[in-house]
Amino acid sequence: MIIGLVTIWFFTNQNKQYHEERLQRKERAIKTEMTYFSKEVELQEDMDVVIKEFEEEVFRLASVHQLEINVFNTSGEILVAARPDSVHSKYMYKRVPESVMSDLALINRIIIPENEGDRKHLSDYTNLYSSSGQRIAILNIPYLQDSSVNKQDLEAFLGSIGVVYLFIFLGGIGLTFLLSRSITKNLTELSVRMQRVDLNMRNEPFDWKSDDEIGKLVNAYNMMLQKLEESRQELAKTERESAWREMARQVAHEIKNPLTPIKLSVQHLQVTANYDDEAWREKFKRTMTTIIQQIDSLSNIATEFSDFAKMPQARAEVTSLNQAVKDAAELYSDVPFKLDIQVPEIIINSFVDPEQLGRVLNNLIKNAKQAVSDTKTPRVELSLLQEADQAVIIVNDNGSGIEDDLKDKIFRPNFTTKSSGTGLGLSICKQIIERAGGTISFESNTEVGTQFKVFLPLINR
Repeated sequence: MIIGLVTIWFFTNQNKQYHEERLQRKERAIKTEMTYFSKEVELQEDMDVVIKEFEEEVFRLASVHQLEINVFNTSGEILVAARPDSVHSKYMYKRVPESVMSDLALINRIIIPENEGDRKHLSDYTNLYSSSGQRIAILNIPYLQDSSVNKQDLEAFLGSIGVVYLFIFLGGIGLTFLLSRSITKNLTELSVRMQRVDLNMRNEPFDWKSDDEIGKLVNAYNMMLQKLEESRQELAKTERESAWREMARQVAHEIKNPLTPIKLSVQHLQVTANYDDEAWREKFKRTMTTIIQQIDSLSNIATEFSDFAKMPQARAEVTSLNQAVKDAAELYSDVPFKLDIQVPEIIINSFVDPEQLGRVLNNLIKNAKQAVSDTKTPRVELSLLQEADQAVIIVNDNGSGIEDDLKDKIFRPNFTTKSSGTGLGLSICKQIIERAGGTISFESNTEVGTQFKVFLPLINR
């Protein structure tokens, strides 16, 4: 667009300059011939005696140069008005403008623009002198600027550069598209790599050989991955050390609890030792029973920590969940609370280790039993149902519920709300269910109770 505007401006100025120079050449040629004619005829200021010959000469020059020629006397009145077709022009009834008369008194030539209807032309006024150098007339040449040729040239030129720039524009679009695709393709791949960054695994660096702006971005990304990997390894190391420290603290705490009554019992026996006393021997039996119970407790603690550290290999098989629920309820048939069991008649199967599933149900029922221990009318419900392609085992109690600030810690290892225990039961249950392809969740309200749900995939057999 800028080139088009500059082209129009250039053509307009060139056209104007061309016509001014052409008018100047025509005016110089006509003036020279008139000066030569005036020398032969000896024109004076009063040209009435030679007006006929002078008029013929003006008509001849107008026909030869194909221009309109007007001659005024020194007072600005028209003397001869000739057109190329040898007829009088419209200037027969005109005078030289006063402003032009004033300027011609000071300078020899002046050009002014004049309008004739819709037509615009240049009007050239110049003084004519006699052989003695006296001004005898004023020569006027109206020059109509023919802009049609210039307009055709301008349109042709603009059309040519328009076609050229159209191809350049289309080529530029194509080149831009290819370049942008080559750039955005790499940026898109880098973006995908960034979205796939996983803090829990090693991320592969991005290979880029060019040392350009994208290369700098890729280098920064690779350095970020390297620092992220270092931070991940350091964090994993710290977490492992912290977990082992916490585990060691928990093991030490749980082992100390049974050792204290064992030590006190043995010390008491040493102080009161009387092998012949029947009461002492009875007390010895009770103390031995207590020591054995505490040793069994220590064994159970060690077993639970061992199971948590390395879960036994699951021996999954097609298991009847109906029977698994009934077996779990049978273990608590003599509990001092109401245990409701709801098992559908339709057989519901799942691919799971029956022994580990029994351990999960036993743990959930035992937790429900402890939750309702302080309730006036304790009640625990154990039910099995089918939802879409999943089996759902529900353990519901009307106990004290779980506080809101503790809900996010329930499945965390070493966490417990009890005065005794390792806090590994629910964590182990979660591992067992997830390894079987299921999920475990709970809902709890301190005024209503707690409901645990175990979801397992169905097997139609």
